Amino acid sequence: MIPRSASVGVRPLLVGGLIAVVTALTMPAPAAAQIVRLGFVDSQRIFESYRGAQEAQERFGREITAWRTEADERRKSLDVLRNEIKDQAELATDAKKLEQESALSKSVSEYDRFVQEFWGTGGRVQRMNEEMTREVIGKIRDAVETIANLEGYDLVLDAADGNVIFGVKSLDLTDRVLTELAKDPAPATSTPR
Repeated sequence: MIPRSASVGVRPLLVGGLIAVVTALTMPAPAAAQIVRLGFVDSQRIFESYRGAQEAQERFGREITAWRTEADERRKSLDVLRNEIKDQAELATDAKKLEQESALSKSVSEYDRFVQEFWGTGGRVQRMNEEMTREVIGKIRDAVETIANLEGYDLVLDAADGNVIFGVKSLDLTDRVLTELAKDPAPATSTPR
């Protein structure tokens, strides 16, 4: 038989242990054990398939073509002026030669300024490309965020940049993003500057 003094000390120990177990079971799991829901998209495929991106690329191409045509016309005018000066070189007076060279120099400077304004660093081509790209990326990002929020994704990665080496098809949100983008009646629009 257990002496009475020993049994009195065991009871508080059992009660204390029972309280500790119940407390541990009812406390929330630590943040580190939280389940994170992941998904990924293929942004390259989205850019290739998204109507808004295609239309932006077509608009950009039309603007570039128009600006190239203007640059070609200006270059041809320079070539005509050079040929006129060359053809008239033997017959022209020194004053006339000086006037023609000055006109040619001015035309060359204007042509160079035009080319830099459009194709130079920070030129209209670069600015237009950045603006159109920013608009398309913004719409794609909005669609990804909408799907992530609606479907409870905590993190969405981009497979096109090589960060996703493998992913099960059920985690690929690309088709859902394209469906969300197709709901937008007005594709990305931009006016050239």
